Amino acid sequence: MEIFDIIMEQLRQRIEEWKTRGRKTREIQCPTSVEELNRSLPHSSEPGIILKEDTFVEFGNPKTASAAFVLWTEDPELVRDGNITIVGPDIPEAKGDLPFAQILLAQVKGLKPEDYSLLRRNQYDLHLEGYMLRAVPQRQRVWSRVSREAVKKGFNLETLGRALMVSLKKNPPRAGVVEVILVTSSEEDVRELGTIAEKAWRTATPVKAAPAYDCINCENREICDEIWRMLQLRRGLTPKGKRPPILCSEFQESEY
Repeated sequence: MEIFDIIMEQLRQRIEEWKTRGRKTREIQCPTSVEELNRSLPHSSEPGIILKEDTFVEFGNPKTASAAFVLWTEDPELVRDGNITIVGPDIPEAKGDLPFAQILLAQVKGLKPEDYSLLRRNQYDLHLEGYMLRAVPQRQRVWSRVSREAVKKGFNLETLGRALMVSLKKNPPRAGVVEVILVTSSEEDVRELGTIAEKAWRTATPVKAAPAYDCINCENREICDEIWRMLQLRRGLTPKGKRPPILCSEFQESEY
């Protein structure tokens, strides 16, 4: 999509501006094949629950800023395959929870507009040990946790970036080239990227074509079901039947 090519250029200009302002920025060049990227990843067969007391850092809590989006192009020259750019502190350096932006640049040949939602969903199909998507608000946001134990074992933003590359490369519509940008520097920086995310969303998703997001269709339904059961037990209640429909934001103030 040509408009995404323009947004990619705007994004790179923004990062260069941040560098001149003294933002801590570093780049990591990873392997580009799925096999090589997979070797160092702490895969988990199923999503886990990370309680607050076991959490080292939480990204993108609704109380702070968050943005998550995928930009795609047919031109492989516009994407630096295997490259991860980190703006702000890495996970081991975190002192408390962090605002968070997760931007993926992907080259996909012949992607149909109706398949763009599949490409976007792949950024949430990770299943990493010690990493939990606590909620995925559908307005281009991500809300996640990393456990203390995972950080002790070496989990950092490079780990997350590699997993994102694998997911976009191995899952249909399968991106040929993927670059990752992760931002934790400040709420202001993340909100700037949120503006870009909103522009991308409006460009790629006509109002009439926007999918209906609810508990039945949500890919994180199992996680929310488990959190709801644990909440009931902690409150001294016996979970009965199925979890009633609930907004992700309703878990925001819970003890989890």
